[in-house]
Amino acid sequence: MRLDLYEAMELELRPLGISRRQFLLMTGVGAVAAMLASCEVLASCDVIEQILEKIRNRPVRRDISLLTGSDPYVTAYANAVAALRALPISNKHSWDYQWGIHTNYCPHHNWLFLPWHREFVWRFEEICRQETQNESFTLPYWNWQKNPQVPAVFLNQGSPLYHQGRTATASSTIPISISGPQEMENILAQMNFLLFGSGSISATSPQNTFASAGPLEGTPHDNIHGFVGGDMGYIDTSPRDPIFWMHHNMIECVWVDWNLKRGNPNTNDPSWTGRRFTEFVDRAGNAVSVTPFDMVLYPLFLYRYDDPVLGLG
Repeated sequence: MRLDLYEAMELELRPLGISRRQFLLMTGVGAVAAMLASCEVLASCDVIEQILEKIRNRPVRRDISLLTGSDPYVTAYANAVAALRALPISNKHSWDYQWGIHTNYCPHHNWLFLPWHREFVWRFEEICRQETQNESFTLPYWNWQKNPQVPAVFLNQGSPLYHQGRTATASSTIPISISGPQEMENILAQMNFLLFGSGSISATSPQNTFASAGPLEGTPHDNIHGFVGGDMGYIDTSPRDPIFWMHHNMIECVWVDWNLKRGNPNTNDPSWTGRRFTEFVDRAGNAVSVTPFDMVLYPLFLYRYDDPVLGLG
């Protein structure tokens, strides 16, 4: 085991605010990880190599604006939307049940906005894999900085990705002041999570308590919901539109960039790290109990993005 693997891990973990010891204890290698966490000769073991290999090979989420209607990832997403819509609301994987999770539990304009939607998008991606039996599926995202118009695949009225009632048309363009390169650079240049990630709330406050919106939530997030219009324009109905998931996957993409490419740490305030969510379900339909601290490693293990240029690059 080369010492540079140690260094590679440090570089990946630093912006997430996690020590190497914490990382090993969180990666599911059990007693072996616990032993190695205190081992002075960790560099001679192959656990780190295995972990880094998993990081290197994690699935890629792609910009849907660059994909055609016949692309396998677009087809897979359309099939997943159709499959979930066909399920009864009593099925926890169903389109309507997932919509209800957002309506009843989603936090906005507080610092739980980013981790809550990270879990929502990830669990939805897993549900799509399960219901279509397509394990290679990854959820696309809509890079509205690069492509400030509704992606063409959502405008085909014969597709499950089409949704009636949107006010945005094929010629509508998001104003540069909402998601243009300079605006995104201004957002990504904010180094303080307490400002970037929306306003803090106490550990005992309801999770949907309104505090304040950070620049990512308040500018591109809120305004692009309104730009698309129709169901997307309202918190209570936005997940009914299939473009919702592309929009929130882009929000996740920006947060990942802010953490991993720009090296900015999340808060370590226990009111944030320890907040527990229990409303999500896994691919078997079982309830999930998860905290923001549990989620910090998701972008290292579960997915990565196709290297988009965000901000001014």
